[in-house]
Amino acid sequence: MAEAIAPLEDGYAALLARVAAALEGDHRVRALWIAGSVGRGVADAGSDLDLVVTVVEVEAFAEAAVWALVDPVITIPIPGLAGCFAFTTRAGLRVDVVLETPADLAGSAYTRRVCVFDRDGLVVPVPSVEQPGPDITWMHAVVVEFLRQSAIFPAAVVAREDWLLGQVAVHQYRQMLYDLLAESNRPRPETGVKQWSSRLTDAQRSLLAGLPVPEAERDSVVRAMRATRGALRTHGRSALEDAGGVWPVEVDDAMTAYWTRHGLS
Repeated sequence: MAEAIAPLEDGYAALLARVAAALEGDHRVRALWIAGSVGRGVADAGSDLDLVVTVVEVEAFAEAAVWALVDPVITIPIPGLAGCFAFTTRAGLRVDVVLETPADLAGSAYTRRVCVFDRDGLVVPVPSVEQPGPDITWMHAVVVEFLRQSAIFPAAVVAREDWLLGQVAVHQYRQMLYDLLAESNRPRPETGVKQWSSRLTDAQRSLLAGLPVPEAERDSVVRAMRATRGALRTHGRSALEDAGGVWPVEVDDAMTAYWTRHGLS
């Protein structure tokens, strides 16, 4: 356990020790595990602490006073999971807590865990060795959304001269390009959710890093949008097609003609 959390920021080890000692003294708690990037062995100094607590009954433990030991200044319920919270502590540490019962273990998505304590010798599901490839349907939906927004930029940004909106639009396009490239690289080594750059190849990182970042004025926004749109129509298209998808050429041609009519191509 100590080795697993060693990459985390200072403060997490002491926080975990406090919580573990309190939970171990409560016999409603049958086991405590570390999941997330720590459980998968890919944590770094930017990772947070994900705890899975196996309890006799979730509802009875949902409002446990032990979480005051985390010293949270922000507490956000995790949607759809009773008694599960995302905490931000006074010291700026981030701790997510998920409750489960022993019966939940068999179908749990948390197959990679580090044990803090386990009173009952519970059996954790064996992680699947299968790594899914790119989700072509999802990639195609991203491309369609990019092309849909291509019809918005000339009218909503350029015609209105709303260059603050233009900055946002460029960043949205960059996000779409990132999503396509990252998805095309599946299957990929496991990483933490927030380890974005690790999902890209060196060439892909250079591509995104080289795209212009717009200032809130016409020439800068239009130049950045042209560059980002061009990268989506070339590198994004290659990512989709290399994954086995089909680029919607007819829609792309229609949007390109629309941009040309507005003098933006």
